[in-house]
Amino acid sequence: MLEAKVSVKQQTFSYYDMYMDTTICRTVPGLTKEQIELCYQQPDATTVALEGLNQAVKECQYQFQDSRWNCSSLETRGQNPYISSILKKGYKETAFAHSMTSASVAISIARGCSAGILMNCGCDSKIYKIRKPREMVKTDWRWGGCSHNLRYGLKFSKMFLDSREKAEDMQSKINLHNNQVGRRAVSNNMKLVCKCHGMSGSCELKTCWRAAPDYRAIGKELKERYNQAVLVDQTNFGKKNLRKFNMINQKAHRKNSKHKQWTPRKNKHKRDLSYDLLYYEKSPSFCEKDPGTDIPGTSGRICNITSTSTDSCENLCCGRGYNLIKKRKVERCNCKFIWCCQVECQTCSHEEWISICK
Repeated sequence: MLEAKVSVKQQTFSYYDMYMDTTICRTVPGLTKEQIELCYQQPDATTVALEGLNQAVKECQYQFQDSRWNCSSLETRGQNPYISSILKKGYKETAFAHSMTSASVAISIARGCSAGILMNCGCDSKIYKIRKPREMVKTDWRWGGCSHNLRYGLKFSKMFLDSREKAEDMQSKINLHNNQVGRRAVSNNMKLVCKCHGMSGSCELKTCWRAAPDYRAIGKELKERYNQAVLVDQTNFGKKNLRKFNMINQKAHRKNSKHKQWTPRKNKHKRDLSYDLLYYEKSPSFCEKDPGTDIPGTSGRICNITSTSTDSCENLCCGRGYNLIKKRKVERCNCKFIWCCQVECQTCSHEEWISICK
């Protein structure tokens, strides 16, 4: 009995050390005054939010791994991507980063609530009216389990990240807009997860709950929106409603090789920009290193000689050419299953040529 009490006490200390320690409020660089105040009020949620920022950087790196800008700018020593100078710019890449961080914080908090590691929230107990998926029409199911608390996730994401944007300039407004695009993507991709009940896996009854989407699903959707991002014309700087700005549609730019200015007119349908990423500054080539904006350049990047996509040597190396380097690769091979229950493999090595941008 004494051992059990000690175990519970150890778990309590572990929880406190990990989630309730306010040290992070003083040690994480780049937090604003408002974020620090929120951190002292809710250090547990702030810790989870910072984990969400880390997930956002990882997902960004996955989505842009073959691009000239591969999100390495967001990898900072303090684990806070907002330290990076590139987030102070108005590029398309900046728009993606803002939306992805906002979405990831919302997901992390929503999951943290249902996991029981946050003091100010728990499971989402709301019963949602949803249409049954086709495969569940003939199945008896009910709400149960512990739904991820998206409402609190969205709320904390807004408090934590939108508080950074206090100015009334266009940059702040666009950052707030892109933050909201990320949160909308999470809201629209909540999924229904079910667990079967019944004898011998008959699944006579299903208990279902709502779960936050995977970071990968949100990253994929926001990358598609990045590809269709809308450039804001700064000549209309100062107007309160972003939808009244003159827009330059990048899709038209790709088709006609010249920017076409899109201006809302009377008696015409206005384009709904609620789900579009917005940016106001044309991106650089990202070919050369620029410490001022934390752009590492593409020198030293591995490229694909045979590719015709963004990871090709022609694209990544920006016309500088590449070097071929022979590299020995070691991997497991000739694996076989041994009864019971292990797998034995041999170690094989072979040499391969890799191309590195000059």
